[in-house]
Amino acid sequence: MKPAPRTVFGFAVLLLLLLAAAWLVVVWWPPAPPAAGPIAAEVPKTTQSVRTPFLDNWDQVPLATMARQANQHPGVVRLEGPTHRRVIALTFDDGPSPWTPDLLDVLKKHRVKATFFWLGSQMAGREEIVRRALAEGHTLANHSWSHPNLAGTDESYFWNEEIARTQTEFRRIIGKAPTLMRPPYGSIDDAQIGIVGKHGMKVILWSIDAIDWYRNRMLFGAHEIERGVQPYVHEEAIVLMHDGGGKRGDTVTAVDRLIPWLKAGGYGFATVDALLGVPPYQQEAH
Repeated sequence: MKPAPRTVFGFAVLLLLLLAAAWLVVVWWPPAPPAAGPIAAEVPKTTQSVRTPFLDNWDQVPLATMARQANQHPGVVRLEGPTHRRVIALTFDDGPSPWTPDLLDVLKKHRVKATFFWLGSQMAGREEIVRRALAEGHTLANHSWSHPNLAGTDESYFWNEEIARTQTEFRRIIGKAPTLMRPPYGSIDDAQIGIVGKHGMKVILWSIDAIDWYRNRMLFGAHEIERGVQPYVHEEAIVLMHDGGGKRGDTVTAVDRLIPWLKAGGYGFATVDALLGVPPYQQEAH
């Protein structure tokens, strides 16, 4: 006797519901907090690398190029901290923006200090946000004036129009200029690395890219950002995220969720300058 069509349909619906439930468990069940690594905290790292995978078709700098620059210029270019202490540095690019106060509120709630790589062109009119971030213990850093791809540009444009101009804007607002800079897109050539070093600054890239600028566009973007970071967490990681350059509400939500998860795994938080043991601001001549 054949089963009735209604019965077959019911079984099919039940199967689909079970598969959907299994998918939800796999995708949404929170992963365990990160386990401690096997290497002692004080052991120096011999190489630097980016742990997150390359995102195709978005004109990103090849990961091998970033690793080569960091390992050939270890005194100037950093992808991550130098040893294996169980700390992590959260960094945010492209602000300040209307989303920055919400992010500052989240960081204040969790008592976490972060590093902000900001655009000179975005600071005018947002001076109070800049001063608030500084007053709350965050490190402010240079992300160029207008966010161009700097690699291959001449020294006058690279330094005078993009980096030094932003340094001047920081001095106007907070009375001092950063020692840390991050080139837009992570794109910088070796000659420019030499220029940055000559001016007493460091090039800070990253070892974990949250790709939040892309995942903020997705359905369940905050969840996607979390899952884009969690599998790659490691000791003295520098994590790239964004507080400007678009809608960043999902980034704010993801940070609010990631911090307790990282703390549950025994991680502390540090600004990049503290991670590297360098001064955050240049000593100004008087």
